[in-house]
Amino acid sequence: MGVSGLYERHLTNALNSQEVTHFFMECGKLVTFSKGTALYAPGEVSDKIFCVNHGEIKISRSTNDGKEIILDLLGPGAVFGEVETISNINRKNTAIAKKDTILHCVSKATLEERMNQDPRIALWIVNKVSQKQIKTENLLENLLFKSANAKVANVLLDLARTHGVKNDRGTLIDYLITHQEIGNTIATTRETVSYAFMEFRQMGLIDTVKRRTIILDQEALEEVAAD
Repeated sequence: MGVSGLYERHLTNALNSQEVTHFFMECGKLVTFSKGTALYAPGEVSDKIFCVNHGEIKISRSTNDGKEIILDLLGPGAVFGEVETISNINRKNTAIAKKDTILHCVSKATLEERMNQDPRIALWIVNKVSQKQIKTENLLENLLFKSANAKVANVLLDLARTHGVKNDRGTLIDYLITHQEIGNTIATTRETVSYAFMEFRQMGLIDTVKRRTIILDQEALEEVAAD
């Protein structure tokens, strides 16, 4: 078996989702952030990792001219802050509570101690970092090479993967996100996003109910995203 095969086999021995939840409950402490509160900002020391217990977190970065680029939108169960923490670098992004939010917080010292005690925790961290790297590469591809409609379609499909709830019409994105926030995710204007939504509705790909989006035809939307 080659190195890549060994790597893949060991990753299957990493923590599963229930064990990750148990790890944060056992080793972390609960912290509460009110809507609009910043958890951290660029330049701050990276000395802890987080898991969303309840609420929503926005991860973003500002360009040199002050424009916001949204890198991630996180809900319950999402883990963040691990890349800078284990890399011994200061925070590069801003994390803000989109609504009143409760988090489990594990210190870097505790994380390192538990990684030494249980190799599966270290493997889980490696897996998380790899997933973040792939997501970053996909984000760059979406920003640089896709049409406006394809960019919007990719954001909707990504939200469906992380916040989707199946119903009799399709997949409900159970996450309140504005057209401006989608625009900030793909470096385009709110008007461009609104126009894409109008086209998608006319094509029968999506519908909007109570400010939330339902993907009616995921296969067709994936075709748009691949454009």
